[in-house]
Amino acid sequence: MRHIQKSELPEKIMRYDTYYPRQLFRIDRSPEILYFRGDFSIVHDKSVAVIGSRQASHSAIQLAYQTGYKLAKEGICVVNGLALGCDTHALRGALSAKGHCIAVLPCGLDQIRPASNIGLAREILAQGGCLLSEYPVGSSVQKYHYVARDRLQSGLSKAVIVIETGCDSGTMHTVSYAIQQGRQIACYSSSLVGNTVGNQWLESRKFVRVLHNTADLEQFIKDIDTQQGFEQMVLQDIMIEEG
Repeated sequence: MRHIQKSELPEKIMRYDTYYPRQLFRIDRSPEILYFRGDFSIVHDKSVAVIGSRQASHSAIQLAYQTGYKLAKEGICVVNGLALGCDTHALRGALSAKGHCIAVLPCGLDQIRPASNIGLAREILAQGGCLLSEYPVGSSVQKYHYVARDRLQSGLSKAVIVIETGCDSGTMHTVSYAIQQGRQIACYSSSLVGNTVGNQWLESRKFVRVLHNTADLEQFIKDIDTQQGFEQMVLQDIMIEEG
C-alpha cells in the first residue's frame, strides 16, 4: 500500500474548535476530531454528496461525470467517499470544471483507499479541495468504517444525489443517514441507468426527487436550500410504509 510523505501528514480540527463544521453538530455521533489535508475552509461552502455504485454502468458513469461538472459550475462542492465507479467520475467531472471536492476516507489519511485513486486524491488537493477522516494517522480501514463514513458524506452536505445503486449497498447507507439528517435527496430515473433496482425503490419514495434530464438537475440545485415540507414528506412516507 502506498503511503503519503511525512510532510503531508494531516492537521486536525477538534469538536470545540471555531472552524468545526456546524452541520455536523446536528448529526448522530458527530466526530470529536476531524483530520484533514488540503483547504479545510471549503467544508463551510455549499456542498452536495454525489454517490453511487462502484461497479457502475456506462450510462451511470456519464451521469456521474456530468453531475459533478454541473455542480462545480454552479459553485457547489462535490462530496463523496473517493470510491470507484460513480464517486470517482463525479469527482473527475467536478475537477474538470475547476471545482472543489471533499473526499471522506474510512482510514487514516496516511493512506488512500482505494489505492488506485491516490492520483485522484492528489488532484483534489492540488485544486484546492480537501481530504477528511475521523480516524488518526496509522488507522487501517475496517469494514464498519465504511458505514460510519457514510454518515459524514451526507452530514457535510446540503443534499444527496444518487446516480445508480442496488438496494443493499453503501449508497443506501448514505441515503438512510440523509433521511435521518433531514437532507434533500434526489436520484436519477431508473430508465437512465443500467443497475435499476435501487433507483426504482428510491423513485417510489415521495420525498426523493427523480431526475430525468439536465433541466431536472438544474431545478434540484435551485431548490436545495428550500427545506419547506421535506421532513413532513419523509414522515408521511414512512408512516404509509409501516401502515
